[in-house]
Amino acid sequence: MTRHSFTLLMLICVSLTAIGQTSPGASPQPAFGSELPYTEVLTPPLPVAGVRTPLRLSSESPRSNVISGSIAVSAAYDDNMLASPTHRVGDFSYLVFPSLEIVQTRERWSWDFGYSPGFTFNQRLNERNQSAHDLHFLFGYRLSPHVNLQLHDNFNKTTNLFSDFLSSSNPQPGLVGQPNTSLVVPLSNRTGNTSGLDLTYQFGIDSMVGASGRYYFVNYGQLPGTSGPNYSLIDSRSWNAEGFYAHRFAHRHWLGVSYNFQRLNFDQGYRTDVQRTFLFYSVDVGARMNFSLWAGPERSTTFLPVLSIASQVSAAHWHGAGGMSWTWQGPRNGFGVGYTRQTSDGGGLAQAVIMQQATAEYRRRMTQRWTAILGGSYAKNNFVGSTLVPALRTWTGNAGFDFQLTDHWGTSLRYARNQQEYVDAIPSLSANRNRAWVSVSYSFSRPLGR
Repeated sequence: MTRHSFTLLMLICVSLTAIGQTSPGASPQPAFGSELPYTEVLTPPLPVAGVRTPLRLSSESPRSNVISGSIAVSAAYDDNMLASPTHRVGDFSYLVFPSLEIVQTRERWSWDFGYSPGFTFNQRLNERNQSAHDLHFLFGYRLSPHVNLQLHDNFNKTTNLFSDFLSSSNPQPGLVGQPNTSLVVPLSNRTGNTSGLDLTYQFGIDSMVGASGRYYFVNYGQLPGTSGPNYSLIDSRSWNAEGFYAHRFAHRHWLGVSYNFQRLNFDQGYRTDVQRTFLFYSVDVGARMNFSLWAGPERSTTFLPVLSIASQVSAAHWHGAGGMSWTWQGPRNGFGVGYTRQTSDGGGLAQAVIMQQATAEYRRRMTQRWTAILGGSYAKNNFVGSTLVPALRTWTGNAGFDFQLTDHWGTSLRYARNQQEYVDAIPSLSANRNRAWVSVSYSFSRPLGR
């Protein structure tokens, strides 16, 4: 995200806020409401939703028309800072993370903007002190009673040094065609941005169609202690287009079909085109539970560069793609499990992979002030069309507690474990690390507008 585009984005946000706060006593426009023969506005179900929200307890329902902020100070220890298979270097680090978020909702539009810079100071490896940036923007607008437009953008610049600490409660990109973050890569700068535009048309009380376009890029810095391009992680870019049809029956069950096209480009000249067609089913059980399932064929065509001639060699492969998601959000307990299988970027590797990832998360509010958190994931990445390189398998786990001292002050304790299989062909990506940290935070929230 360039400085000019960021400035333009902020000007748009400020202008919309000013428009929303004019004429606070004005009533909804009759012409707009009279065009709608049915009052319930449908939202796309998983997995065709362009944005997904993180797991929350029902007692933690997000509020609108507020401005909120926080600052957290943390002390942490990592026993393998460089994610090295042999030369382990442990270090203490100190982290500072302020944040600011604005959420506002009006009759026809809503927006959510948040920004959080971060600063990391290492005790031993002070030459690798880091700054981080995390920004998200979500804007929704009802073009007409039947047509909804949604714009979203997530930008982050960080390392994976304390990725569990930085796990965001912000809206995240959808499940299909998302960047591959399942690998444990060595300490290096990672800059990524995911943007999307979603357009839906509700042509009946229980029926809708939609189209979306998405783009993301992931750039990596030089690995610490190395030189030359042969020791760098590989940058990647992706274009994604999707169309779907969905129908709801019995007021809570969804059935639909979707077509998705994705192009993956890698800096070394590799390119993979992916086409997916899948059926999906989703059901909401009350306001607390959702279950979604999708599956279908996937065709990937990889274009390999040939250095001796000005041409490329292509190879096509058929795979099965799909996944599932199950979430429950109660007042004291919340859990979510998910599984995804799809062709994706290499997460720093030189070409596309078949990514299989399973995740689980559990939250429990033990008392009014104490909350326990437990999570884990397993991922397997196979190079598309290659049987010579063994699969890269990754296990992650984290656990911790949050304690709310007062309405504004809180503290957190976390432990995380990452383990990745050693692969002879790519030794620099093998990792085995333990991390622990404790943090103290101050937060505030104020009403915004009417």
